[in-house]
Amino acid sequence: MIGLAPGVRNAGRERWVAVGLISEEQARAIDAYEQAQRAIRPAPRVSPAIEALAYVGGVLLAVGAGMLVGQFWKDLGVGGRIGVLAAGALFAGAIGAVVGESDPVTSRLRGFLWALSTAGTIAAAGLFAHELLDLSGEPVALFAAGVGTIETAGYWMLRDRPLQHLLTSVGLAVSIGAAIAWAGGEGGPIGLALWLLGAAWTWLAWRQRIPPPLVGFLLGAALTLVACGIVGAQVEWLAPLLGLATAAAWICAGVARNELLVLAPGVVGVFVFLPWALGYYFGETFGAPAVAMLSGGLLLGVVGLLIRRAGHRNGTTGGTPGGHFRPIARPQHETAS
Repeated sequence: MIGLAPGVRNAGRERWVAVGLISEEQARAIDAYEQAQRAIRPAPRVSPAIEALAYVGGVLLAVGAGMLVGQFWKDLGVGGRIGVLAAGALFAGAIGAVVGESDPVTSRLRGFLWALSTAGTIAAAGLFAHELLDLSGEPVALFAAGVGTIETAGYWMLRDRPLQHLLTSVGLAVSIGAAIAWAGGEGGPIGLALWLLGAAWTWLAWRQRIPPPLVGFLLGAALTLVACGIVGAQVEWLAPLLGLATAAAWICAGVARNELLVLAPGVVGVFVFLPWALGYYFGETFGAPAVAMLSGGLLLGVVGLLIRRAGHRNGTTGGTPGGHFRPIARPQHETAS
């Protein structure tokens, strides 16, 4: 992060002294403390160049393993193909464990290497299920996604690791969808199950039970909206209604809690599902644009009332919003050996 120059900071403190907010002695003490902090602040242990080099190495490892399996598919045999992928996954996971999380660079690098390891594990597990267990279709997807989810959840271990958080939630969603499809379910049951998963995920993130909570909230909210579209693959009439109801719930929650972050998925949902609903139920008639315009006018009117009400709470007569939108707080970065 780029900070203010010392001269700018000193000028600010001079104004604080002038108006009596702090004393001259306190200003000097603050200056002395900040100078001492700058002197003892450690330099980054790993340079960005080394980080970039590690990313290139990881990509080359993945590309090489894929080319080796592809070019010598018949010569390697089933065991050899699985072994190459598993060895690459194991090596990437081991290097990720070695680099640690002592600073942001190594934390990002560990997340990348562990994600690479999970990808290799999924490929090896899928090949194992297809070639050795003689499975196909949904069972292969369930087995590969399930194994990958277990591994990346172990890497995540409910710590502040955004990439592992993402892979765990996606893997869980794929596993649930594959299991329902294997049992004979179609878009409706799959979409409803994923909608429930997304709602649960956002609640856990809101309660700060799954770090980082910002990633969890956005993933869960997105999943509730995507699930509505999946429902439409089987029950077309239900998809736009469920999507609009979900979007309306996000908007109401955002307004009630005065949270801009909660409003965002609601706005996206309205943008996606309102045209869908209008097109499905009204078609090319006068009712569709009329309903869209009426909905937009009502929404803007509600916004105006909220802004005016917030202004009156602050003792003003104009439309100055008095609410304070607070993003979900991220927990303090944890380190691991």
